[in-house]
Amino acid sequence: MQNEERVFETFLRQYREIFRVLINAAEQVTGQYSVSFEQYLLLKQIHEQRNITLSELADSTRTTRSAAARKLRALLLDGFVEQEAKLDDRRVKYLRLTPKGAAIENDIRQAFLQSAAAWEQIPTSLTAGDINEFFTQYQQNIAVWDRTRPKFQRPVLRTKRKALGDK
Repeated sequence: MQNEERVFETFLRQYREIFRVLINAAEQVTGQYSVSFEQYLLLKQIHEQRNITLSELADSTRTTRSAAARKLRALLLDGFVEQEAKLDDRRVKYLRLTPKGAAIENDIRQAFLQSAAAWEQIPTSLTAGDINEFFTQYQQNIAVWDRTRPKFQRPVLRTKRKALGDK
């Protein structure tokens, strides 16, 4: 049990450090444009999927509808995104990038591509392809593990009535 505890603690420490480094690097790029990394992911998805709705955007970015709406609200107010109601059902609103939003999305994408080119300058025998392959394989392994791992089941609480012997 002690070995498993050590492995778990090491995993948590490495996860937090890797996540912190990656998020900080991403936020440095997007912060120059007054956009969070999460907001950039919404801009990118809207750019890639024309006429996407808020629900579809939330699904494709694997977030809740309310979280996507909060991030989207700032993008709407900043003039990066606009909404257009569907002609036959005014409740459905399509999201589109404005010219300003398209320019910001493109600028951030180019900045990320430039920073990815810096991977080649990492002092190691790894190439950018090796790093991409590692992340791809890691993501696939995690996906397999997530599908096959035993799911946590909350203990069923006995109701007061059952505790009293169904009286």
